[in-house]
Amino acid sequence: MLTIKISVNAGHTASGAGYGAEYKGFRESEINRAVVKALIPKLKKLGHTVHNSTVDKATTNTAYLQQVVKSANNSGAELFLSIHCNASTAHTGYGVECWTYKGNKHEAAKRICANLSSLGYRNRGIKDGRNLYVVKNTYAKAILVEMFFLDNYTDRKLYLDLGADKIATAIADAIGK
Repeated sequence: MLTIKISVNAGHTASGAGYGAEYKGFRESEINRAVVKALIPKLKKLGHTVHNSTVDKATTNTAYLQQVVKSANNSGAELFLSIHCNASTAHTGYGVECWTYKGNKHEAAKRICANLSSLGYRNRGIKDGRNLYVVKNTYAKAILVEMFFLDNYTDRKLYLDLGADKIATAIADAIGK
């Protein structure tokens, strides 16, 4: 197996500017951090070198994004993973999707979607993320993972049933192949 250097980011700050979505007691920032906390050791166990580019606090959302990109770029990573939860204004979205530069169908992104789909999430596929700051500004191949919609009852329940560890395993296995 080929091992690589990976920069992993738990999307959004822990508090303040850039905090992320909240819905009925579910906080994106907290979920992202729980998954990343489980993901990093799994990637290391697979032999990858892992850099944590999570930023907990920033003065503005723009400052947050700049700090994440600077950390990822300074790490020399070959792959950048930004872990997120999705939300929709009408609360009708559901499933997993990955955002890559120009919607490139990277094998790792396809496997992440497939692995999370095998756990019960709808596979929404790979989307064009060239307008997302962290996707377009990192030097490494970038994948922004929207694990599920935190404002969708079925997606939330599935996350509670599975837990962060199983989500992390699905993502790590997708990278580890």
